[in-house]
Amino acid sequence: MEGSAGAPPQRVCPKCARISWATGPQCPYCRARFTRPQGVRPWMLVATGFAVLAGVLAMFIIAGNRFDDRVNDVDRQVDQSLNQIREDVRKELDARLPPGGGVVTPTPTPIVTPTPTPEAESTETPTPSPTTEPDDGTNPEPSPTIGP
Repeated sequence: MEGSAGAPPQRVCPKCARISWATGPQCPYCRARFTRPQGVRPWMLVATGFAVLAGVLAMFIIAGNRFDDRVNDVDRQVDQSLNQIREDVRKELDARLPPGGGVVTPTPTPIVTPTPTPEAESTETPTPSPTTEPDDGTNPEPSPTIGP
């Protein structure tokens, strides 16, 4: 006869989890209220938002520090490799120097400029003047004649 119309409804206590057919507002076993508190309160949402933002901020700080450390490591490696290259070039240049340690400079060759001669200054070579007649291929050039 559990499903009869006159029987009180079954209730589960939110505190002790016992089932009872009590009709009052309290559990007959632990005296807790049957009604649950209202859902989410506004302060709970604000606290959750702050917790999430603090977690994201902490992740950004940690990631930024790791990024800076990695950049510094790569920078140090590049500096070491460039210093090694400098030392190798310096050793190679030192190996190519003569044994006395002095720098050998080639003797400069004098540059000779020609001096103008008096004949060249007075003699001018005439330039042929261009012909003003158009050459359309109808005027044959005179052939050389063999003569007396």
